[in-house]
Amino acid sequence: MTPTVEYLEERFDTFNRMCFDGALPRVPIKLSSARSFVGRLQYRPVRDWRGRVVRKEDFVLRISTRFDLHEAEIEDTLIHEMIHLWIAVSGIQDNSTHGREFRSKMKEINTLYNRHLTISHKSTPEEQDRDTRIRDHWFCVSQLADGRTAITLAASTCIPRIRRIFRLSPTVRSQVWYHSTDPWFNRFPRCRSPKLFPVDPDALRPHLDGAKTL
Repeated sequence: MTPTVEYLEERFDTFNRMCFDGALPRVPIKLSSARSFVGRLQYRPVRDWRGRVVRKEDFVLRISTRFDLHEAEIEDTLIHEMIHLWIAVSGIQDNSTHGREFRSKMKEINTLYNRHLTISHKSTPEEQDRDTRIRDHWFCVSQLADGRTAITLAASTCIPRIRRIFRLSPTVRSQVWYHSTDPWFNRFPRCRSPKLFPVDPDALRPHLDGAKTL
C-alpha cells in the first residue's frame, strides 16, 4: 500500500483521539522517498544559553513510500512517530530515544488496541530485492579484528576521511574500497561518518565481481 497525505492525516486524527486523548497538535505530514527510514519525526531544537535543549518546535512527520507495507504496518509506523511527538510536546524526560517512557506507551497501545508497534522497522529481504534502481555506490569492505566482514557505503566526498579513520581503528584489520552500480547495494545506508555494517561474505562475494577497486 502507498499512503497519501490525506490518508495519513485522517489516521493521525483517529489515533490522536484513541491513543493520546486528543492531546497531540496537528503537525505537517509529508511523504518521503527515503530508504533509510520508514517513519521519522523531525523538529527544530531550541536551546538556552548553555546549549541545553529547552523545547522543540517546527515538527514535521515524514513517512517513506519506498517500502511496500501493509496498511496495518503503515498505521503502526505512524503511531510510533506519534509517541515521539507525545513525549516531545508533553515535556517528558526519557532516558533514551526509545527509552522507558517510549516503551511503556508503546506497550500500553499494543495491549489496549491490539497493535504491533516495534522499536524499529527492518525491511525484509523481499523489500530490499525490489529496489532495483541503478545508482553509483562507493563502498568499503572491511575485515574486522573479530573475523567478521563489514561494509560501509560512503558519500564520495567522505571517502578520504573515512579511509583515514579506518586505517587508525583497532577494529578494522584491513579495508578495500570499490565502486559499483549493482542494485544489491541499495539496501545499505550511505554514510557520512565511519559506520560498519556486518555482512555475510558469501552473500557479498557475487556482487564484487563487477565492482571496480578504487
